[in-house]
Amino acid sequence: MTLTAQPWALTARAVADAAEQGLDEGQVEVAIGVIAMFNYFTRVADATGIEFDYETPLPAFEPDRGQVTATRPGRSVSARPGTGPDAGPDAGLRPRPGYPRLREAWETWRSYVLESDEPLSQRDRRILARVAAEEATDWAYAETLAEPARAGDEQLAEFARKLSREPWRMVAGDLDTLRAAGYSEQAVLHAISVVAHQNADSRLVIGLRAAHAR
Repeated sequence: MTLTAQPWALTARAVADAAEQGLDEGQVEVAIGVIAMFNYFTRVADATGIEFDYETPLPAFEPDRGQVTATRPGRSVSARPGTGPDAGPDAGLRPRPGYPRLREAWETWRSYVLESDEPLSQRDRRILARVAAEEATDWAYAETLAEPARAGDEQLAEFARKLSREPWRMVAGDLDTLRAAGYSEQAVLHAISVVAHQNADSRLVIGLRAAHAR
């Protein structure tokens, strides 16, 4: 739950606690990957209004739409990789999954999401990803995505901020705002994917960094 709701609060001690329950290093990494991936899936579902139609014995999940998100810590030196109390020798790097097939699939997916030119420009993708990274307190990476401000940027930024911070409050009107600004249906879907993927990737990095600091 910490990695999803408050990734900035995840510590090496918390990861070590999971390992003490019997998970080996590879299983801890897989657990981090699963958590990160569901931060993608849920945001895509919330933004597009997907309703699951498969049968399950589990009770239907109803999010608390009135819930208040945790306050994000301010950008500070202590929030940067390599400077916190749990920083390990590789904390300043951007860790990737150890399993070769997972790492290759993740990087291929990431390249497509962030480096495609159509139907959304790379600049627009960087704006969306920067805000999503900031919301996860992935400060160092967010800084690499900075772009000179232009008219209309705040509209994309607000979309990315809401989908990152309060995905359960997404409504059709949020997509209509992008359509009214001239974004095609495909471009809107790509915008959702960029934001959702960056939320996943930032959590993957934060989780792996905490795991490596043990």
